[in-house]
Amino acid sequence: MNNYITLAVLFWGLAISSSAAENAPRFENGILSIPRVDTPEQPGQYENARFSLAPDGRWDLLHAEAGRQAFIDEIEIQILESFPVQVHVSVSGNLPTPCHQLGPIHQRFADNRFEIAVHVTPLQTFAPCIQVLEPFQTTIPLDVYGLPKGSYEVIVNDKSASFELNVDNR
Repeated sequence: MNNYITLAVLFWGLAISSSAAENAPRFENGILSIPRVDTPEQPGQYENARFSLAPDGRWDLLHAEAGRQAFIDEIEIQILESFPVQVHVSVSGNLPTPCHQLGPIHQRFADNRFEIAVHVTPLQTFAPCIQVLEPFQTTIPLDVYGLPKGSYEVIVNDKSASFELNVDNR
């Protein structure tokens, strides 16, 4: 029985470490791969950037994809009754077609503001795709542990909301 538990814990740890490694920059054979590139305007504005190290020490851009944002209809802040307080953002919107899925969700926090970019990724299909919007709903947890009492803004793509922490969240 203990061997099964040990094996389950080992596989769980490998799954977590491999998913974290997929989001980490990687340098291999003179190529720097960066899965997410933030700009001042948007977290994750570019994805899957690849740079080549030139002999003179500069970096040449080989490839980068502009992140394609999902259409957001509504966001709702959910403050869970716990301590420390947990805050989630419920997001509803539409994918451009049924041949898309939710892609990476990028977050950053600065100046009492959570900026979240919800992206879409096209599915690999070989059949024609009907051109209708596909509704989605997802919940995004915010990292609010350790934040002081105060007001906070949340921006998801082009929608915004705010919430208040009534006590220090430690």
